[in-house]
Amino acid sequence: NYAFPSLLALIVMFLAIMLGNTIVMMEKTSPAYIRNFMIPVKKIVFVLATLISNIIIIIFQLIVILLIALAFIPESLPTFPLLFIVLFLAGIIFTLVGMLIGYLFSTEETGILASISTGSLFLFLSGLILPIEGMSKGLRAVTAYNPFVMIERLIREVFIFESQFGQVINEIGMLVLYIIVLFLVILVVDSFMHKHFMHRV
Repeated sequence: NYAFPSLLALIVMFLAIMLGNTIVMMEKTSPAYIRNFMIPVKKIVFVLATLISNIIIIIFQLIVILLIALAFIPESLPTFPLLFIVLFLAGIIFTLVGMLIGYLFSTEETGILASISTGSLFLFLSGLILPIEGMSKGLRAVTAYNPFVMIERLIREVFIFESQFGQVINEIGMLVLYIIVLFLVILVVDSFMHKHFMHRV
């Protein structure tokens, strides 16, 4: 039970990052990509469509993961609704990270490599492999803002300590803030890539 929150956060992180990056790369290499630039539709529509497609897939993945977990730990069923919300927000955050990587890189190979490297960086700066106490003060300050650390801690509070929604509202608010910031950054990057693409054409 103690290792379960870390494993859950790890699975969701790598699934969402790779999925977000893969779908953006598929769109960029599609023949319809050039046509999408020509039609008079706002770029936010395409970003939202990609995000919603990812979210639908992630919801099904989370349902499968929680059903498997329920088979082994049925006594934790009361924590699952709030746990699903936390994992859902985690999936959105890491999907946006994957999408951002997909927009920044031009080839599938570099995108996959960057996705794995980003996930590994989150993992190594989480205290799951290397203890946080052994890191320098500056690195520890950076680690506190690591989304993987925040999500893993939140899952632990909900799953092990059975915290209620009101007790973790601040942490959930931080995750929502991460989502808003990442979404705005993606819009800026996509706008820049659009201008660069049109200039090349």
